Amino acid sequence: MVLRQVMIFMLMSCYIGAIAQSEGQDADEQAPTDEYYEESYVEGDDFSRMHFLELNLHLTDPTGALDRNINSKYFGFGLDYLFQLSSDRPGFVGIGFDYTFLENAGLTTFDPTDGFPFDFSSSTSLGTLSAMYRHYIGLNLLGLEPFVEGSLGIAAMWSSTSVTSSDDPDFSEFDFNNFDPSLAYAFRGGVHYSVADAIYVTAKVGYMSTLSTEYDVRDDNSTAINSSYDYFSRKSSTVDVIRYDLGVTFAF
Repeated sequence: MVLRQVMIFMLMSCYIGAIAQSEGQDADEQAPTDEYYEESYVEGDDFSRMHFLELNLHLTDPTGALDRNINSKYFGFGLDYLFQLSSDRPGFVGIGFDYTFLENAGLTTFDPTDGFPFDFSSSTSLGTLSAMYRHYIGLNLLGLEPFVEGSLGIAAMWSSTSVTSSDDPDFSEFDFNNFDPSLAYAFRGGVHYSVADAIYVTAKVGYMSTLSTEYDVRDDNSTAINSSYDYFSRKSSTVDVIRYDLGVTFAF
């Protein structure tokens, strides 16, 4: 609860700061600019605004109620696109997509009539699609440019099962067992470090939570006879995770 309150306070601070900067734009047109928006601004020239394309690998660490149902850490990847609101302001908006593969289980069965083998594979995944706001603090600490960001969007946990056969390479079936979306929000802090012209190494850490939703988890107490999906059971809670990101950012 304390972590969530701290994260909400960070987002509100970013929002209030963005409003204050917008209201004071006419009074400080001559304010010095930082590296991430150093190009001279010509009114009406959208090309003077910075754009970021970010590719991230991340480690997802379940916490809260989710940690009681899924108590492992998982790797995933993300793709973010952001553009600068104004060429002389440190605020960026954009969209982000993230995917994490969670758990899987397999089972081989045989047709009781002719012995034809069926290879089942079931898995669960977590994905998010979110609108983002990022605010650069305006510091440069030994080449590190810190920022904070918040996002609001949709998170979904889903499970699926595929069926193949070692006796028939052309045989294949696929089915979504469940797809459970929910409203999600996240808060993160991070830094850029320039490694080349318009290329940065980016590191972030943050917290994401959703409204209560249902999802499938691997149940070690379950047995499977007909399908690998029998190894999973349904749970219900919020989806709370701490995520660590490391990636590369291209500025253009």
